[in-house]
Amino acid sequence: MDRGNRDGNINELPWASVFDPAANARALSAIQAEGFRAASELVDRFVRIAATGVGGNARSDARSDGRSTPSAASLTQDQRADLFGATDIEPLIRSWWSMVGQFLLGSVPRATDAPAADPATLDFSNSEAQGRLDLDATGPGTTTAEVWLHNRAAKDLGEVALRCSDFLAHDGGVMGSGAVTFIPAAVPMPGRSSRGIELKIEVPQEVQPGLYRGTLLVEGHPELWLPVVLTVRSSVS
Repeated sequence: MDRGNRDGNINELPWASVFDPAANARALSAIQAEGFRAASELVDRFVRIAATGVGGNARSDARSDGRSTPSAASLTQDQRADLFGATDIEPLIRSWWSMVGQFLLGSVPRATDAPAADPATLDFSNSEAQGRLDLDATGPGTTTAEVWLHNRAAKDLGEVALRCSDFLAHDGGVMGSGAVTFIPAAVPMPGRSSRGIELKIEVPQEVQPGLYRGTLLVEGHPELWLPVVLTVRSSVS
């Protein structure tokens, strides 16, 4: 091969340096340095645009065609750094992530109310009760809640009826169980079935505002019960 040719052909490649680790390390360092320099210049441009706007009053240099271009003078270390002390490409990355995070947070619908509690359930197969019944009334009137009955087994349980105790307040106030009605009064529970029963409370006139607690029971199934909480508020005149 002709090594005297200097016209830029493949014969001019420094083959010795290809297998020289030290030369390769120096070449890699030079490439990395050039990449950091280019990234720094890109960040400077973004910062300059943010500070002065696309058509801002940044210092300009005259061009040969009569127009002016923004000066390419590099920013100082303090100008390039963000509030956290990061420099070069880090402020750009931080700003980008902040913008994306704000966009995602803004697109998430905000909940106006507290999440609904788990429904009150009575599981006959496992003899398990979950949740509680919460009712709210403003002065005398009617308030309702629902309890679900589950029979996951194959056995037919026949008709099931619910019972409710009196309601007691912390100051000794009592509201009798006669104010409670179940709709329907009893439900058939064949195998592998679920039924819903509505509990309706007719708050009488003489009941004072307060927090009243009672117990829901199942006729013929003493192991199953649920707490019932009735909140009676003052009526607005």
